[in-house]
Amino acid sequence: MLRRIALVLATLAAASALAQAPAQPPRIGLVLGGGGARGGAHIGVLQVLEDLRVPIDCIAGTSMGALVGGAYAAGVAPSDIRELVAKTDWVNIFDDSAGREQVNIRRKELDDRFYSGIELGVSSEGLRFREGAVAGEKLKLLFNQLVRADLGDRPIEDLRMPLSIIATDIGTGERVAIRSGNLTSAMRASMSVPGLIAPVHRDGRKLVDGGLTDNLPIEEVRSLCKPDVVIVVNVGSPLFSPDEVKGIVTVLGQVVNLLTEQNVARSLGSLRPNDIYIRPNLGDITSTAFTRQIEAAERGRAAALLAADDLRRFSVSHEAYAAWQERVRLAEVRSPPVIDEVVVEETRFVNRDTIRRGIAQEPGQPLDTRTLASDLVREFNEGDLHALDYGVIRERDKTILRITPVEKPWGPNYLRFGLNLATDFRSESTFNLRALYRRTWMNSLGGEWLFGAQIGSLQRIDTEFYQPLDKNHVTFLRPYGNTGLEKAPIFLEGNRVAVYRVQKSAAGFEGGVNLGVSGQVRVGWAERRIGEVLETGPDVFNNLTERMGGPTVAISVDTYDQPYFPTRGIKLDVTHFDAARVTDGGEKYARTEARFGAAVSSGRWSFLTALEGGTAPHGNLPIGDAFTLGGPRRLSGFATDQLRGQEYAFGRMDAQYRLNFATPLYGLTLLAGVTAEAGRMNNAMSEPTLTGWQRSLGAYIAANTFLGPIYLGVADAKNGRGRFYLFIGTP
Repeated sequence: MLRRIALVLATLAAASALAQAPAQPPRIGLVLGGGGARGGAHIGVLQVLEDLRVPIDCIAGTSMGALVGGAYAAGVAPSDIRELVAKTDWVNIFDDSAGREQVNIRRKELDDRFYSGIELGVSSEGLRFREGAVAGEKLKLLFNQLVRADLGDRPIEDLRMPLSIIATDIGTGERVAIRSGNLTSAMRASMSVPGLIAPVHRDGRKLVDGGLTDNLPIEEVRSLCKPDVVIVVNVGSPLFSPDEVKGIVTVLGQVVNLLTEQNVARSLGSLRPNDIYIRPNLGDITSTAFTRQIEAAERGRAAALLAADDLRRFSVSHEAYAAWQERVRLAEVRSPPVIDEVVVEETRFVNRDTIRRGIAQEPGQPLDTRTLASDLVREFNEGDLHALDYGVIRERDKTILRITPVEKPWGPNYLRFGLNLATDFRSESTFNLRALYRRTWMNSLGGEWLFGAQIGSLQRIDTEFYQPLDKNHVTFLRPYGNTGLEKAPIFLEGNRVAVYRVQKSAAGFEGGVNLGVSGQVRVGWAERRIGEVLETGPDVFNNLTERMGGPTVAISVDTYDQPYFPTRGIKLDVTHFDAARVTDGGEKYARTEARFGAAVSSGRWSFLTALEGGTAPHGNLPIGDAFTLGGPRRLSGFATDQLRGQEYAFGRMDAQYRLNFATPLYGLTLLAGVTAEAGRMNNAMSEPTLTGWQRSLGAYIAANTFLGPIYLGVADAKNGRGRFYLFIGTP
């Protein structure tokens, strides 16, 4: 009996203790959906959860939800996420270039004539194309900064809060839940919009935007930490109405939205009565409006406050929330780590020493992440890499900065194209289509071979071998050869009276010095052949063939921020050839030409100046080497090459107003401009009666496109006939 009484008393005591013990708070899972720039609303929701002291036990995120959720799981406070989003230059973050000022002058010359965006890889397996309009280099470095990758590698499985990031295998169409491995790589994969941002190569897969397969991963968060309650934030883009679906862009956008909304509808069907669903009213904020993310954050905050009564059910005490924050929040580190060693990972063809010399970080110095990011973007822009990333690794007592280059899967041999079309809507029309084969890294110093061909109004074949003599690519040698066929019109009083067919060939050898990334000096010797044959009209000049050889000099400086519509910088080109040796009966001559341009801007206005001049220091120039004026942006009120002679001077002033600003994700840059031009041709071969300065005034609408510049303009000149003109493509 006593034993039974004791057992009853013990049971009652235990029950009393359990009744008095505080109840365990429910486990809470957070789902942050994809929606591009609309995902800025997630920041506002997180701020309200912090204000209400709602602890989160695990997170599943897709696309922009992966960015915000990944940072939060890594211990970054919502206020810090908001601060970084606010100060990021979202207009340029999707432009992987370091800025044209940081690109070496040789690359500038190639990019200005051949489309870098339409680059094919050439191999024994055939042609391969790039995998996205944007490589996402700057985007990845932004993620590194957000989660403080400088403090060490942040594998997902080591985070203090369970996290799952959703991506899609573009090869199989499978949904991929990433719960381990590099955090920023997973975030970058989940945001890779197919066709716009290149896929991430990870674990043998090519991963793209997770929104295609699971834009609102509710079931994923349930399996991640078995939560009692799920808070779901949906920022997906609504479908276009039938009237809004106009053109290929909106059609493709609607296709993506349809795919996304179908999997979102399935996910919403799994919501339970105790779950909380938040859908902010984001109005006209589109998925690409990244400059409006702070506005989206405010709308997300407003939506969360509307659900505050439901959210308060899961609030904990100040003490309990502080303990939770201390457990999951990233500890503030005031000083960056000191780097003991810098290591560049293995490469297939790019010289690792060349990459290392482009990175300023030195062993024994604190890590400077801002300079490092700038160095990585600049090295990425050398054109040989698909990605260039970094990680901070701790091995025993050493802190190692590991640089990871990923070379272009379609390299190291490339094919590019270019074209230009020009017409004055009268009798003058020209077209040229060109291709360039470029074989790079033929040796450890970065030797490369180029072969180019052009058909159209100017037919031409070029080849050269460019051999740097040092790993810093300061000095180089350049043997080359070319041949071309063009037409030289002869005008009289505005009428084309004759046309000569001119064939020019050259072979030469140059040595040069690169002056930083903006300047270059070359000297050499060229052997040339010029043949001139009358095609139509009276025989104004004798048919002849001349062979000559002599020294060459070329000086180039280019600091333009853009090649065709610069807003700042200068551009200088000086060339000289002295025909010191000519065939019997030929005349020795020299040819010198200089072109200078400058650009300044204020707001949307840009002001451009161009000055040119050429002369024959001695002798007479053959038709094929004579200077020309006339045509779009070289006395636009005259026909193309209407003025031809032995000596010329030319000047142009433009005022351009930018109608919009664009990035690779947003489309075209549109401009409106007015121009004033003046030129003079001395010792004229064509239009001998047009002596003195000739003037031309005009206006145009222009666009900077993936095909190069487009000009549609009108110009008039006193001694010209006035004309509309259209120019499309690269010069």
